[in-house]
Amino acid sequence: MKHSRKCGECGGSDIRMAKVPAGGGHAPDLLPGAHPWWRRGRLEVYVCCTCGYFQYFVPESELAMVRESGRFKSQ
Repeated sequence: MKHSRKCGECGGSDIRMAKVPAGGGHAPDLLPGAHPWWRRGRLEVYVCCTCGYFQYFVPESELAMVRESGRFKSQ
């Protein structure tokens, strides 16, 4: 959805994006160890406005910290 600008569920092309905090504080931290303690991690949320399907992506600026974090293991 991020790259194709097409929904993988319905094929719709009305895709919207917002950058949102990845949690922390009173919410679960979705990027643990991938950001300094004084700043929350960020996620990009892509939503199909035709069917409501959505996907989260880690922005390129945050990926380096995910790779360096000891909390994320290779699969």
